[in-house]
Amino acid sequence: MKFTSLVLSTLMIGQMAFAQNSHKCASHEYLKLQDALNPGLEQQIKNLAQFQYKKTRATVVYIPVVFHVVYKNAAENLTDNYIDAQIDQLNMCYGRTNSDTTNMRSVFQPIVGKAKIQFILDKIVRVSTTQTSFDAGGIAPFSGSDQVKYTASGGSDAQMPTQKLNVWSCDLKLNGSDGLIGYAYPPPGLPNWGGQGNTNPTIDGVVMDYLDIGGPLKQPKGYAYGFRGKSLVHEVGHYLGLRHIWGDDGGACFGQMDYEDDGITDTPDQADQSPDNCDKVINSCTQTPDMPDMVENYMDYSSANCQNSFTKGQVTLMENVLATIRTTIKVPTSIVDVDAPEQVIVYPNPAMEIVNMAITGFTSDKGVITISNSLGQVVKQLNVNKSNDIQSISVADLSKGLYIIQLSVDHKNLFTQKLILQ
Repeated sequence: MKFTSLVLSTLMIGQMAFAQNSHKCASHEYLKLQDALNPGLEQQIKNLAQFQYKKTRATVVYIPVVFHVVYKNAAENLTDNYIDAQIDQLNMCYGRTNSDTTNMRSVFQPIVGKAKIQFILDKIVRVSTTQTSFDAGGIAPFSGSDQVKYTASGGSDAQMPTQKLNVWSCDLKLNGSDGLIGYAYPPPGLPNWGGQGNTNPTIDGVVMDYLDIGGPLKQPKGYAYGFRGKSLVHEVGHYLGLRHIWGDDGGACFGQMDYEDDGITDTPDQADQSPDNCDKVINSCTQTPDMPDMVENYMDYSSANCQNSFTKGQVTLMENVLATIRTTIKVPTSIVDVDAPEQVIVYPNPAMEIVNMAITGFTSDKGVITISNSLGQVVKQLNVNKSNDIQSISVADLSKGLYIIQLSVDHKNLFTQKLILQ
């Protein structure tokens, strides 16, 4: 059997007790397979030094997200509240505004970072399917679960995957069993992945089990199992180039046989994945300087209650990927009003169900967003929550046509732009 069409895949499983006998990640198995096809590749990756990535920009990049809700029953057909809460969770975790950052141990405080990456909901696509589930069906390839990405096979076709992050929510299985939470395809060409990665845009993005979609404002349906909506934070990390913090080496530390590194300078050396716990005592490897395992890191398999941060090195790698590889995954800059006192972006425009206003550097507690029709009549109004960089307004109840969206403070207009609803 030939495997030449196989693409790199990473899985996140954990957080459920019944997942312990399942495959936790396929990246290492994929590496073994690729090494059989390309002798020496695995050793090449093992010999990789930790990489220093240079920051290439200072402004926030806004990533549009297309959420595909593929469902067979009502439980799987997640309401908008779950999707909105998941986007909020992504923004808090990447912007490091989540309240649980106070749980970070002092030893790691100097190395944690805030990513200049935010996510804007572009649209929600709902597809009723006859498929009972989408099954990964083994380690690789994930032809079964990838069927969720095709309308012809009961899923939903990717929408503009070179320009938008596509996320699929469905009933996700592994060999007929629960426990597989999600997986993502990293970009090609990164040295910490040995240059391997996905080059097929039709399958690019993240697949998640519907039970783990949500956030603080709308708890995931799997909340009782420990789900907090942070698995998508983990999988988007893969999508933006991050590996697991332990390097997928099956328990090895630096200098030992089969040792692999995640390619990030400031992530502490860790022998293996955390077994869905929050053990802040464990120190599985020694290094200089010696640090305990960073169970607070999103790229571990620690409990979601424990995870709260990326390191500065991880942030820099992800920002570098957006600047050099995934350069078109962002809100089009043509809709930025450069005359505004703050960076203001209205997206999507044209809009259908939701319109977002992203405001960078807004500090007033008296901001108001208004949407007016062509007659000048105000049809929507929202007080700005200055603690959130992104304000979302439902426009699903408005008629198609031309509108005006404005941002003002004390009745003084700061920003005006045409808005098209279709």
